[in-house]
Amino acid sequence: MPNSPMWLGPACGLASAVLYTLTNIALRKCVDVDPYLVSAVKAAPTVAVLGPLLCWNRWVGSSTAATERPFEQLTALRLGRFIGASFLAQFFGNAAFQKALGYIGLAASVPITLGVLIVGGAIFGAILLGEAVSRRKIIAMITLIVAVVVLSLPETTANETTVSRSAAEILTGSLWAALSGLAYSLFGVTMRMTLQHGFRSNVLMFVSGLTGVITLWSYCAVMLGWNTISRTSPDQWLAMTAAGFLNFSAFVAITASLRLLPVVAVNLINASQVAMAAVAGVILFSEPITFRLAVGIGLTFIGLIILARRTRAPLVITD
Repeated sequence: MPNSPMWLGPACGLASAVLYTLTNIALRKCVDVDPYLVSAVKAAPTVAVLGPLLCWNRWVGSSTAATERPFEQLTALRLGRFIGASFLAQFFGNAAFQKALGYIGLAASVPITLGVLIVGGAIFGAILLGEAVSRRKIIAMITLIVAVVVLSLPETTANETTVSRSAAEILTGSLWAALSGLAYSLFGVTMRMTLQHGFRSNVLMFVSGLTGVITLWSYCAVMLGWNTISRTSPDQWLAMTAAGFLNFSAFVAITASLRLLPVVAVNLINASQVAMAAVAGVILFSEPITFRLAVGIGLTFIGLIILARRTRAPLVITD
């Protein structure tokens, strides 16, 4: 984007962080809905928006890279690999994150997922892409691992029964959040592998969304049944649909920001969603402010800042 104003890049980066936070708030409102149904509805707006757009570009003969490298030129191996990663991101990324929200809330789920996502992305990137793991990245990873452990610890209380129940809920929710981050990290690395062959991110996001729509809706139809699905309230349908459109809008904003700013700057701006999630969890959902939560969020910020400084690690994209 030549001749763009200097404020546009930071504005797009901040918009993406806000939009991702709004997405998570909408998802937090749906914790009483089956997480696979939530994920199925969330995936639909990406297909609804990108599908017609890609068809239109193809129809009018657009000269963009997305149409120069059409779907049929994706080799069976690359396509199968990316669809597999997309499936994991939908079932063990989106759905697992939704389950974590029900156990430990918004303020704790976001930093755990983000921390594991970054650590897993560095590990998978080293294994699958041969990306170097610098000393700075190792220190950041250790800091983020400590943050995840702290956030996964139960709070101490005088009531032993409460401690046991709280410990079980926190551990379960933390494991779901960690599984979500791991699935997202594998998806991000697989997407980078596919992008290296010249394919546009909007094409791959459409394939990922379509994978989610087909597999998740099929799962819901078989396991939940249409009678159960039809009992979902209009407010819940609205919140789930809003989460999907907000998530897609956040992806568009962060893509625009990456065209205008270094990845380091975008990573730092986007990390602000950790604080936004904590504030939203406390104010909107009355999630308790605890010493464990404050320390864990603080360590997450420190790890992200260490990672971002003089680091060229690509931004990890969640689905």
